[in-house]
Amino acid sequence: MTRKTQTAILLAATVLVPNIVYAQSNEPTDLSEPAVDQSRRLNSVTVTAQKRETSLQSTPVAISAFEGEALEERGIDDIANLQSYIPNLHVGEEQGQFKISLRGIGLQGTSTISDSGVAFYIDGNYIARPIGGTATFFDIERIEVLRGPQGTLYGRNATGGVVNVISKEPVNAFEGTIGASYGSRDFMEVRGVLNVPLTDKLSTRISALYNEEDGYVENRSTQPGTDNFFGSNGDTMVRGQLKYEGDDGLDVLLSATYNDRDGTGVNMTYLERNIGGPPPTQALLATLPPDPTDPLVANNDSPAYNTTESFSVFGRVTKDFGGVEAFVQASYYDLEANIMQDFDGSPVDISVFNKFDDTTAESLEFRLSSDTDSALSWIVGGYYFSEDTYIFRRVQLNGLTPGGVINLPDFLLDENGESQTLAAFGTATYALTPDFRASLGVRYTEDEKKGTKVTRGNFGAPFPPDIPNASFPGEADFSKVTWRAGIEWDATDQMFVYASASNGYKAGGFNATSNGLPYDPEEIMAYEAGIKSDFWGDRARVNVDAFYYDYTDLQLTTLRTVNNAPGQFTTNAAATTLYGVEIDTQFVLSENWLLNASYSFIDAEFDELYSTDPRDPSPVFNPGDPDGLGRTNLAGNKLPYVSENTLNLGLQYDTDLGNLGSLTATVNHAWRDDLYLREYNNPMIDLVEANGKTDVTVTFRPANSNLRVTGYVTNIEDEVQKTNVFVSPGFVGLSATTAYSKPRTAGIRVDYDF
Repeated sequence: MTRKTQTAILLAATVLVPNIVYAQSNEPTDLSEPAVDQSRRLNSVTVTAQKRETSLQSTPVAISAFEGEALEERGIDDIANLQSYIPNLHVGEEQGQFKISLRGIGLQGTSTISDSGVAFYIDGNYIARPIGGTATFFDIERIEVLRGPQGTLYGRNATGGVVNVISKEPVNAFEGTIGASYGSRDFMEVRGVLNVPLTDKLSTRISALYNEEDGYVENRSTQPGTDNFFGSNGDTMVRGQLKYEGDDGLDVLLSATYNDRDGTGVNMTYLERNIGGPPPTQALLATLPPDPTDPLVANNDSPAYNTTESFSVFGRVTKDFGGVEAFVQASYYDLEANIMQDFDGSPVDISVFNKFDDTTAESLEFRLSSDTDSALSWIVGGYYFSEDTYIFRRVQLNGLTPGGVINLPDFLLDENGESQTLAAFGTATYALTPDFRASLGVRYTEDEKKGTKVTRGNFGAPFPPDIPNASFPGEADFSKVTWRAGIEWDATDQMFVYASASNGYKAGGFNATSNGLPYDPEEIMAYEAGIKSDFWGDRARVNVDAFYYDYTDLQLTTLRTVNNAPGQFTTNAAATTLYGVEIDTQFVLSENWLLNASYSFIDAEFDELYSTDPRDPSPVFNPGDPDGLGRTNLAGNKLPYVSENTLNLGLQYDTDLGNLGSLTATVNHAWRDDLYLREYNNPMIDLVEANGKTDVTVTFRPANSNLRVTGYVTNIEDEVQKTNVFVSPGFVGLSATTAYSKPRTAGIRVDYDF
C-alpha cells in the first residue's frame, strides 16, 4: 500500500470513524441530542433494488439513490453526468455507445454480441446498448446505482452492478411542469410534463423535451459541412404513459418512449502518430501537419455526425392476491444509430469511418412475491430476453502516388448477431429472530449467441481480402447456476448490519468482428459486508461497505488486426482480485446546512494476464506465455477505470428569505486518484492523473409561487480528462486516440409547476 493511500485512509478514518463509534454508543449523553434545530431530519428514501419496495437504509446492498428533484438541481441529465456523485462509477463513450464501469467492472466492446458487466435498466427494462438519447434523464422519480454483482435478481449481465432509471408514473391528479434552460455553448432546452386524470382509476402522463448545444471540441476546419464535436443539432425525447389503478389490487401501466438524437459528431484526438497502412496511405499520412496541442481543438476535414433514433414500449401488470403479488412486464425496443467520423483526425483527406447499428430487442419478466409481514418472504420468477443486431462498418481510404491522390477500395464489413437469455430465479428471506434474518437466492441462466461476420471489401494490395474471403460464423451456448447467501441484523433501531457471499457470471461468446475465436464466460466470487446507520435523531447517517472480489476469466476487449482486417478482439484475464471499502455519510449541521462526504479505497489488479499492446509493432517475445504466443505478462497491472482513492464532499445550504421566497445552494467536489484507461498501464497513453471537479448550483423559489430558478456551474476548474483510449486501425497506423470530458459549463434553468 502506498504512502498516499495510507494517508488518505487515515484522513477518512479520522473524520468518519468517530461518528461510527458514537452511533454505537448506548450512553444517553448529549451525543444523541446535539445542539442543532430539532425540526430537520435526513430523508428516508424508498428503493426497489431488491424487486420490492424497501428503505434505502434497510437494503443489504451498496446502493446510491438520487431523487428526481436532486438530479434536476444538479444538472444530471444523463449517465455521464452521474459519475461525479457515485463512488467508483466511470462512464466512457466509444463510437457513440456508453461504456459503464462500477468498481472497475463492466467495460465491453461494441460488437453485435457484446455484453456490459453493468446492467443498464430503464423502468425495469434492460437496455443492452445505452446509446445517445436512450440514456437521457428527464421526468425521473429516482436513479438507483447498485454496486457489486446482482446476478440473482438481475441476471448474467450484472457482475459489476446495476444502474436503474425509474421514471415518474401517472398519478390521479391534474399537474404538470413547463421549463426552459440556456447555458454555455448556446445550450438551449425546452421541456414539459402534463399529467391528466381521465377517470378516478385511469391517468395519463406525457413528458417531452428538446435541446440543442454547440460542440465543446472546436473544429477549425473550413471545409463545407464540418462542425464542432460533441454537440447537438437537436435532441428530442417524448414519453407517454397510461396507468390504471383498480380497487381490487390490479394495476396496469403502458409506456412508450421516443428518442431522437442529432449529434454533431465524435472526434478522434490522437495521442500519438504511428504511420501505417498501404504505401500510398503512408505517403499521404506523411504530409500531415502537427496536431493541435489543445485537447479541445481539432482540425478535421470531413463532415461528422452521431445520430440515434430509438423507440421503446412496455406494458406492466401487477395484481395483489392478498399476501401474494403477481408481476408481469413485457417490452419491445428498436434502435438505429449512425456515425460518421474523420478516422485520421486531420485536415488531410485520408480516411472516413461510417458505422450503422440496427437493433431490436424483446424481454419478458414474470414474478410472484410474498408480502413482508410474515417471518418468510420470498420472490420467484422467470425472465426472457432476445436481441437481434446488425452493424455495418465502412472505411474509406485514400493514398498518395507520384500521379496524385488516389482512392483505394472501401473496407466493408457486415456483422449480424443474435443473443437470447432464458432464466429462472428465486430468493427467500427468513426471520430467525425479530432482529436477525438469513436470505438465499438462486438463479439458473441459459445464454445463446449466434453471429456472422462478412468482409465484403478490403483495400487491396498489400491488404489481401479477409480470410477465407467469406463469412466467419459463430455460435456459443452457456448455462450457469448463480447464487447469493446473506444475513441481516437490526443491531439497533438505527443500525442495520449485513453480510453476503455471492457468485455471478457474464456469458462468453466469440470474436464476432475478427476471427470468430471463442472467449470464456466471466465469473466472480464476491464477499461483502456493511453497516448502515442513522443516529443523532436522524440527523446523521454513516454507511460503510467492504468487499472482496475474486474474478476468473475477466473479459477484456481491444482493437486488433486479424486476418488483415481490423476488429475488436476479446480475451480473458485468467485471475483478477479486487478489494476495498466505501464510506458514505450525511450530516445535518444545522437547520440550514447539510454535509455529504464519501470516501472509497479499492485495490484492483490482475493476478494473471498475458496480452500484447496492439500499438506495439514489434513486441518482445515472452517465453513464459502459457499459450506459447509470446505475449507480455501484465500480472500486477491495475484494472482499467479504477482509482485507488476517491473522495466526494458536498455542502447544501437552505434558507428562508421570508416574503422573497427560499434559496437552496449546493457545492460538490469529486476527487479521483490516478487511474489507467487500459490494462497495459502505459503512463504516456493510459494514465489519467489525479484530478478534482467542482459543481455548484443555486435554486431560488419565489414566495407564493410554483416557480423555480436554478443557476449552475459544473467543472469550475475547467479541466478536461481523457475518458477512454481507442487504438486506430492498422490501415492508418496503430495509434492511440481518446475523447475528453466536458469543460466548464454554466447555465440557468427555469421551471414552473402547475
